[in-house]
Amino acid sequence: MKAALRSHRTVSIDTEFPGVVYRPANVDGHDLGKLPPNWNYQVIRDNVNSTNIIQLGLALCDDKGCLPDFGTKSQYVWEFNFKDFDVYNDLQNPESIELLERQGIDFDKNLKEGIDSADFAALMLKSGLLGNHSAFTWVTFHGAYDIAHLMKILIRRPLPYDLAGFMIMVQSIFGKRLFDLKHMMKFCDGLYGGLEKLANALGVQRLAGKSHQAGSDTLLTLQTFKKFLDVYFKEQNNGGLRHNGHLLTRMQCVLHGLELNNGFHQSNNAGLKIIIPFSHGFHRLNLYSAGLKVINLRQLNSAGLKMINPFSHGFHVINLNLCRQVSAICN
Repeated sequence: MKAALRSHRTVSIDTEFPGVVYRPANVDGHDLGKLPPNWNYQVIRDNVNSTNIIQLGLALCDDKGCLPDFGTKSQYVWEFNFKDFDVYNDLQNPESIELLERQGIDFDKNLKEGIDSADFAALMLKSGLLGNHSAFTWVTFHGAYDIAHLMKILIRRPLPYDLAGFMIMVQSIFGKRLFDLKHMMKFCDGLYGGLEKLANALGVQRLAGKSHQAGSDTLLTLQTFKKFLDVYFKEQNNGGLRHNGHLLTRMQCVLHGLELNNGFHQSNNAGLKIIIPFSHGFHRLNLYSAGLKVINLRQLNSAGLKMINPFSHGFHVINLNLCRQVSAICN
């Protein structure tokens, strides 16, 4: 990967994780993103602190939108499968786990042969991708959970207590050029929905893999971002690229649902309580004195799971399952 980083300076990220296990009582899961940013962050923080990452996908492209090929006829993205998540014992949303199983994620194999996130983090920090003065552009779609999960395994401790502290750390790790397509869509008439819907609206096809596989989703995110800029940010002046008067640079380092200028400075007077310790190293956030609804642990894992198939159409996902293979990221 280090060889590719010399010329491929746009990086997209996607993760798979065990779903949302804590949410405010009386708030439907589809409405979580409508909470004020400061409260939404506290829900995200407690969910990320209490669960373990399953997969992470990284895709790189150069200024022309080309993926690395390493002198071959194939192009490459990376999908990392972690051993951190134990489907039999760890906190999880059963519906999310069932969805990931249907999409081909093999939890048993990951647990036995997956990468330890601590090993991954140590090499990631040496890769040159990260830092406040990073030369890379980072791209996500609805990426608050993705960024938070990656941050947690990098810093090896719970996430910052408040949103301001979190966003300061985001910039210190990923630099200023971080974009969330879900946030950017709001400034473009007629665009709404999830990644697949946005990609279809822009005429971008999923070239490989399935949805809810981190490698496939991060590739689609990267391709959609490049097309989005081509279509909507053609206008350029001394202030930089813009669309309908909205500067592209003003959309940097803003994550959908965590916009600091949208209610962040409102008083925190609607029943939020200090985080209290929870059993087994987890923490729970209490909202409106009614607490958070905890989704029950999944009891059993189904049998007959298959390995994730290699990507077709010339795109290959490098599955660095064995701990000894993770060194490839720095070679």
